Amino acid sequence: MPPKVKICGITNFADAELAVKLGAHYLGLNFFEASPRSLDPNTAANLSLAIKSKFPRVKLVGVFVDESLAKIRLISEICELDILQCHGNETPKFCAQWNLPVWKAFRVKNENSFGDLEQFLALDGIVLDAFKKGQFGGTGQTFDWELIHRIRDEIPFFILAGGINPQNVKKAAQQLKPDVIDVCSGVEMNDDPCKKDPAKLKNLFEELRDLS
Repeated sequence: MPPKVKICGITNFADAELAVKLGAHYLGLNFFEASPRSLDPNTAANLSLAIKSKFPRVKLVGVFVDESLAKIRLISEICELDILQCHGNETPKFCAQWNLPVWKAFRVKNENSFGDLEQFLALDGIVLDAFKKGQFGGTGQTFDWELIHRIRDEIPFFILAGGINPQNVKKAAQQLKPDVIDVCSGVEMNDDPCKKDPAKLKNLFEELRDLS
């Protein structure tokens, strides 16, 4: 069985609609203000309403980086988020307090990047993403996948991120067997991180269909 797919950095309904029709199970909405894909709460709420109205079964994932309790609560309510993704330096206590499923991201630089992993394994998902100084996701970079093999069996629900694109998605799925593949910049237009490239999206899902 191929992994499920999360298309992250969704900023408009057209991209959301195409992603879901092609087979996306999750759509990621970015609330990290330093990201070019960041959405303000009102825009996100309108977009979420449109998505939920047409595709009630798709799961909306809100991506936050060291955000305040109050802002996460507000956004999760007005956007009717299904999952919170904590992509910064959030503590186990911070991640465990929500009444929504929580995914915790680790930015993988080397074998020392998993030092705190055990403290988060009780959460609903672990995201492994590429490390790039000053950036939290959407870097377009992969990391050394060999680092994952020694910890893969420890992770009950594993989301693979970091530089996934139509050219490497099949290899990623076959080698690492993630539960979810998280794709952002790998399916974007070359000159606009706020728009997905329809051809790249279609190619991505075609590659995964070959695994079924």
